[in-house]
Amino acid sequence: TWYSINRYCYICHSLKYDKLYSDKNSVCYVLLIWALTVVAIVPNLFVGSLQYDPRVYSCTFVQSASSAYTIAVVFFHFILPIMIVTYCYLRIWILVIQVRRRVKPDNRPKLTPHDVRNFVTMFVVFVLFAVCWAPLNFIGLAVAIKPEVVIPLIPEWLFVAPK
Repeated sequence: TWYSINRYCYICHSLKYDKLYSDKNSVCYVLLIWALTVVAIVPNLFVGSLQYDPRVYSCTFVQSASSAYTIAVVFFHFILPIMIVTYCYLRIWILVIQVRRRVKPDNRPKLTPHDVRNFVTMFVVFVLFAVCWAPLNFIGLAVAIKPEVVIPLIPEWLFVAPK
């Protein structure tokens, strides 16, 4: 998410980029990310959502511990990042299309293979993130909304499948 915000600022707000990402601000961003990570973990201690699960032989997030907390986790850790990344890349794409339309066809900037490879790599990482985490998050939402109905429907092999 932070990388997509950085790329969005670099491309769509290039005149402000050096000020936004000065050395001092970059250190502040890193500290903010660490602080948000700690803040994201702390509620687990009060909700009791971290418990030993014998199916996976480890302590894990229990989606049925608190419906409201599970919904908040899915929103803030999955849906919101997907929305932010989508917004950033859509704005970049729209800007690129607008700029390419304004430039005369014979002077149109050419994309280098390196540019294409970087874009494809970022796109693949984004899609893989969404594809890999969507099932867990959608199951979490379903468990949070109707635990008595959904929990018995989750197959046991899902918890021991290689991760």
